[in-house]
Amino acid sequence: MKRRFSRKETLPLTPSLILIPLYQNFFHFLDLIEKGEDAWPLYWRYYYFPYRKFFDAYFALFPLLDRQALKIRVGAIKPNHYSRLRSLLKNRQAEKIIGKIHQHCLKIAPPEKNRPIKVYLMIGFFSPEAFLLSLGQEKVIVFGLERFRDLAFLDLLYAHEYAHYLLQEKSFEIADERKASWYLLSEGLACWFSSLVLPGRPLTDYLFLRRDRFNWCLENEALLKKIFKLFKQDLEKIMRLQQQGDQSLGLPPRTLHFLAYRAIEKYQKQEKDLTFRKLIQQPEKLLSLNLAD
Repeated sequence: MKRRFSRKETLPLTPSLILIPLYQNFFHFLDLIEKGEDAWPLYWRYYYFPYRKFFDAYFALFPLLDRQALKIRVGAIKPNHYSRLRSLLKNRQAEKIIGKIHQHCLKIAPPEKNRPIKVYLMIGFFSPEAFLLSLGQEKVIVFGLERFRDLAFLDLLYAHEYAHYLLQEKSFEIADERKASWYLLSEGLACWFSSLVLPGRPLTDYLFLRRDRFNWCLENEALLKKIFKLFKQDLEKIMRLQQQGDQSLGLPPRTLHFLAYRAIEKYQKQEKDLTFRKLIQQPEKLLSLNLAD
């Protein structure tokens, strides 16, 4: 039997990074299912319970998924559906990629707080590919691996979330009417940071846009600005438009952050010695950037 991952096997690749490969516990759970054992108690014992604090925080993001609904989903798991993912993650390839890109991120902008960044590598049911999760009094980076077909963008995803991690370290007040701007600016900043850490890639990669969607943004920048002007004081509306788009407005999903990246790019050209660290030390300057200019 393959030995499962345990709490004692967190991987401190550097003093500033701790990796928690929960997917190894999940694969151990799959191995036990294949022997004919009941899925739900195995899932709870070997996957959920050892990291219950983490999973409680994670599943709190999905209030409609109660315990019974989760049990049904777990019961429907088929080990053969994860064969490709097993192959993708063998020899700890994901951990190696993250460890390497973490070193590049540190060179550009190390964290202010003297504590390691924790990164959880998990397999869920409908996780975002990468996101920040509040875990007690700290933020952790989480990768939901279940939809990964390859690891080609893993370094970019880590750099992007690393930037968000640095931004959440900053504590400053943002007026309600400016929170929508900050929401988009934080996305633009994370994209810009990725371009500093991994230069030479297509802009579409940094923005996580398909080429056709990127071309749409270039051709419809005036429309993006018009939509932002209409709702720039409504954080919830801007978040929905960014995440889901709006057919009635002719807006595809995940395109409004294009405006933020352009504004930061324009400012960077004016300030030749601008660095990411300098920029996030100036929240008022950031918030003064006009996304609709």
